[in-house]
Amino acid sequence: MSTNKHKSQQQNIAAKQNTLKQSRPIFYLIAIALPFVLLLLLEGILRLSNFGHHYPLFIESSYSEGYLQPNPEVVKRFFHKAEFAPPVGPDTYLFKREKAADSIRIVFMGGSTAAGFPYGRFGSPAGMLNQRLKAQFPNRNIEIISVAMASINSYALLDFVDEVIAIKPDAVLIYAGHNEYLGIMGVGSVYASNGSHAANLLFLKLKDLRLFQLIQTLYYALFDDALSDNSIGANSSDSSRTVMASVAKEKAIPFDSTLFNQGVQQFEQNMQAISSSFNKAKIPLFLSSIASNEKDLSPFSSFNSPELDKLLDTEKPRSQRRIIQQGQALLAKETHSADLAYKVAQAMLAEGDDKAVDYFQLARDYDLLRFRAPSLFNTIIEKVVTQNPDAVLVNSEQFIREDSSDALIGSAHMLEHLHPNPRGYFLIAEAFYQAILNNNEKLNLSDNKLNSGLINKVSIGRDQAWRNIPLSKVDELVADYKIETLMSDYPFRSSKKAVPAPKNNTALESLAKRRIEGEPWLTGQPELLVLLQNQNNIAEAALAAALLFDALPNEIEAARVASLLYLKTNELGLAEYYARRTLAISKLNNKQMQNIDSNYYLTLAEIIFKSGNTNEAIAILDELLSMQPNNQRARAIKQQIQ
Repeated sequence: MSTNKHKSQQQNIAAKQNTLKQSRPIFYLIAIALPFVLLLLLEGILRLSNFGHHYPLFIESSYSEGYLQPNPEVVKRFFHKAEFAPPVGPDTYLFKREKAADSIRIVFMGGSTAAGFPYGRFGSPAGMLNQRLKAQFPNRNIEIISVAMASINSYALLDFVDEVIAIKPDAVLIYAGHNEYLGIMGVGSVYASNGSHAANLLFLKLKDLRLFQLIQTLYYALFDDALSDNSIGANSSDSSRTVMASVAKEKAIPFDSTLFNQGVQQFEQNMQAISSSFNKAKIPLFLSSIASNEKDLSPFSSFNSPELDKLLDTEKPRSQRRIIQQGQALLAKETHSADLAYKVAQAMLAEGDDKAVDYFQLARDYDLLRFRAPSLFNTIIEKVVTQNPDAVLVNSEQFIREDSSDALIGSAHMLEHLHPNPRGYFLIAEAFYQAILNNNEKLNLSDNKLNSGLINKVSIGRDQAWRNIPLSKVDELVADYKIETLMSDYPFRSSKKAVPAPKNNTALESLAKRRIEGEPWLTGQPELLVLLQNQNNIAEAALAAALLFDALPNEIEAARVASLLYLKTNELGLAEYYARRTLAISKLNNKQMQNIDSNYYLTLAEIIFKSGNTNEAIAILDELLSMQPNNQRARAIKQQIQ
């Protein structure tokens, strides 16, 4: 009996041990999961208590219900303290949260050149491209949304990708590369992180977590005094300085140095990741080469040995041929002197040598202060495009070069080191436009899309498009002042120079002065429209009305005025676009179709008829007569057309 009892005890022990073995994985799982559960719980508590910050790329617009816009404060997402962020942000592009079925949505990404500095939204490549597409394809609903802004580089673009994909673009256009060294998170910038490329990518993944922000806050609270000398705030606290004057931390980044190669590596890896993401989302990517002033801007900073100083001494004149021979010999010995390469290039240009371009580019590549991207970046851009079957190379640099009398990029297209003038921006937009046309299958344009909107199937030429660039005189006056301010400080001058107050002698100068002093664009634009109409400046007034509507896409009266004024100047493509938008908005606002102003139909019919499409003009009149059969004017016009 005791034996049975002993066996029973052994069986119970064995059963308990077996149960313990079976439950052990569960305990392990609980032990492993518990820290993560606690972290998630803490994250939830921090969010519920409104700790931390969140800066989405797109936010609700106060303009109209159902509209979004780029977040003007999105740059703050890259800084643990908002006051450390540079005063930059994307322009206000309004677009509907719910993408219309008939719309073609294009997103433009990049840095200050993509944003159109110093002209702003309408002088940017996105603004110029939008004008080009409206004139050529007036019956299509084309949205161009730009998230470009100054100071950002490929890290920011990579961080924006998922949010760009979320708004369902039909194509993404990118012009970027110049901010890779001195932009936010650039290897040589005061806005740089102190980590590796992998650490920077991890930061981008973690930065929105409130727990991560709490750790950041505690870290900087403990070590703020020790870091104050090197903090971003300490380096950028002088609000009177330009952003360029504030960002250069590593002022000398030699060619092929560790920092130089880190910049190359981050650009290539980030652009490949960006391209891959859009490829997986089946969104065509149009990636542009980048351009800068190579001919008419000497290097900002150069390494010069005593031997080189003798050759560069301007007080001892040498023949151009001798400069070329001696300079090329020294440069062949891997003497990375930007000044020497620039001097050789100038001598070769004077001698009429078409290989001068190689040495101008070498001077840019050797420039120690890296506000301009090295030529290697265009090679990387080409490589990235070849690795993505849905990517298209946009050769903006070549378009600008071909527009130059000597095939060199200089002051004919650049304001200073890399920001284009209106002609330069127009050519960048033209390069994107031609790439879109040549790859229309990427956007399904050939079947009932953009191509169906051609006016009488006649293409609007480059010269006509150039005459209609969307820049007002006020925009140009404001831009002139911005450029003068930029070039009054480092790196264009060793010390900051005072800039005279903007002129105020004419009505246009007065409007520009108010803009410079902080008045919103929307406040002065209606006043500009009235002023130009009173001056009987029809072409400029048409543009002013058009841009007002582009900024506020529900302002039917602005669209109506633009269509009538463009009709007067015989710009039929733009007249048709704004007449169609007038009618479309009126239809949305008037569910009872008979309440629509018949003049909207009559104006559109007149424009279509003058464009050579009689059948469509009659169809528009028939639509009006179906709602207003007693409209005698519509009947008379139809009879005249027939």
